[in-house]
Amino acid sequence: MYYSDSHTHTNYSADVPNDRPLSVDDVCQSAIRAGLSYLAITDHYEPEEEKRGIVRHFPFASMAADVFAAREKYAGQLKVALGIEYGQPYLYPDEIQPLVTAYPFDVVLGSVHYIPGKPGYIQRNYREMTQADRDAVFNEYLDTYDQLVHTDGIDVVTHPTYPLRYLLRQNIPFDMRDWEERMRGMFRVLVERGIGLEFNAAPMRVPNQGIPDHTVETLFRWYRDVGGEIVTFASDAHFQAHVGAYCDRTMRILRELGFRYIAVYENRKPQFHSIA
Repeated sequence: MYYSDSHTHTNYSADVPNDRPLSVDDVCQSAIRAGLSYLAITDHYEPEEEKRGIVRHFPFASMAADVFAAREKYAGQLKVALGIEYGQPYLYPDEIQPLVTAYPFDVVLGSVHYIPGKPGYIQRNYREMTQADRDAVFNEYLDTYDQLVHTDGIDVVTHPTYPLRYLLRQNIPFDMRDWEERMRGMFRVLVERGIGLEFNAAPMRVPNQGIPDHTVETLFRWYRDVGGEIVTFASDAHFQAHVGAYCDRTMRILRELGFRYIAVYENRKPQFHSIA
């Protein structure tokens, strides 16, 4: 079996504390211990937060140099890819192409983490909301996600149910079927544009509080139904122990849904490996 992790973070991401060492080398060693063949370093780039002075300017050159050094160091043991998780790229569409062509990225992830001027999804108290308000939050998220799937310059979109992680962590149930047609519509756009969809395993790390397997299965069944084939595995690791976590379980779920391959990206192109 070909094990990969296409979404990991190091100290170059602002949400990884500087007092907790997590270098590119640390993540690579964790990947080797986890039995991975492929690893993408995809640290957070949040241009809106940079412009507002909330986070430091992203050190692209330093990160790339570390990734290239690791690629050489671990050649023959691990394929190390240079990636980036581009937050809210649709806010600055004219800036995307110059950035993603300035460095030899293997994969560019596109994400939605918040809407400027509003609290991040992780910060909201959903328990104090009415159900109508919660529905409005998710519909607002999907409105923004719809902009993401139409954005040029990205290869893979991340965690399509991001706000629902935090609803469930506050023990608030939801039924994804209420948004089936919206989700299917966005998945059709991904298929038409050749953009991949990641299977984000981060919620699996929070037993009985993260998004249940059956919900993720439903999403990927819809994606499969509309012709989706490009699936990447994402641990979304911010700790060494999380690198590659739940990869085997994810492969099993994907096989049961009828997927035959897992994708990894090299030079911005998907490469497919059998999971049959």
